[in-house]
Amino acid sequence: MDRYQRGQKRQKVSSDNILHSVGIQDHCDYIITSTDEGNNLMNQFKEVSTQVAFENSVNKNFVFSCEFVGSDVCTQATIPKNCFNLASSVQDKSCGPDSLQVDSCLSCNKFHGFDCIKDENQLKDLTGVTFKVFKLLLSFLSDSNKNLLDIKSQLLLFLIKIKLGITFSALSVFFKISRRTASRIFFKLLDVICSKTKNFIFWPDKYSITQTLPNSFKINYPNCRCIIDCTEIKVEQPSTVEQRVYLYSSYKGCYTVKTLVAVTPNGMISFLSKCYGGRTSDSFITNDSGFLEKLEPVLADKGFPGIKTECENNNSILVMPPILHNCRFSEEEVLETYSVASVRIHIERVFARLKSYGILNKIKINILPEIDNIMHICCVLTNLQSPIIKQN
Repeated sequence: MDRYQRGQKRQKVSSDNILHSVGIQDHCDYIITSTDEGNNLMNQFKEVSTQVAFENSVNKNFVFSCEFVGSDVCTQATIPKNCFNLASSVQDKSCGPDSLQVDSCLSCNKFHGFDCIKDENQLKDLTGVTFKVFKLLLSFLSDSNKNLLDIKSQLLLFLIKIKLGITFSALSVFFKISRRTASRIFFKLLDVICSKTKNFIFWPDKYSITQTLPNSFKINYPNCRCIIDCTEIKVEQPSTVEQRVYLYSSYKGCYTVKTLVAVTPNGMISFLSKCYGGRTSDSFITNDSGFLEKLEPVLADKGFPGIKTECENNNSILVMPPILHNCRFSEEEVLETYSVASVRIHIERVFARLKSYGILNKIKINILPEIDNIMHICCVLTNLQSPIIKQN
């Protein structure tokens, strides 16, 4: 019993020293009672808790309390907001790559491929196609992890080249790739899409032509199957004399390639020949292209007198405007010229759409070997546009 009491006194002295060192007033009381009922009875220890507070002359609302419960101690502090008069400050912090220094889609004010296209008007301005046509062409392609660009950005690059006709160097800057990579992507997609769309330009049957015949044809040309004409595309000056002789067009006064196009009465391109040099005549192209094997009644301009005999041999009818004799037309010839011109104008509208693709403004020498495929793609994209003649 005496040993236990001496231990309690030593604990009290130690606690007093600690409290005195931190400047806390102690009010803890330990009450010990004992009984005389026998030496085997244990002392009873009564615990009394107390609460103390720091002296704080700076702010009277500051409260710190300490509570002892047996061998446990707990503290509690009440600190006002303005206790330390600290000025609050807020700063925005971010982590991750710096979008201004790396190629990242975090920087939305820069061009980073197809993800930048937000609406259909933007897509039309860049490529000339709608989202529906874009998805159709996209379905012909297969993605590959070997490419730096995803498949959508590759198709976007291809269509921008077709629509705007900008150089591969400019495309490499836009898509942050090398010029060689941009060229490789373009020619690869050119071969794939041409292969997949080879049936998009076809010769329709007579019943389909009759069912879609516009009203302007029904009066004078109800049996017309197509309208034909040749169109010329400018080419950069070739390097060799032989190429210059073959490509020079006396009609245009520059180097061109020429191709024959047939358009159905409702404005769909139904035949496209391969490309010839600008010095080649329209009649030679028509005879050499295999077009005459398809013929029935056909509308043409004055540049096709050499095919009239072949048309007659194929039981076909060639309708051309009258050729001027004696420096003036008769009244009947004027009316016939007006009648043919009023319906032949539709092929000129198709040519206007065809030449809206910037790549055809002037063919570069580096893409001249692929001119047949390029013309095919431009004709396919023209056919995928809305009809030039709106039916009631």
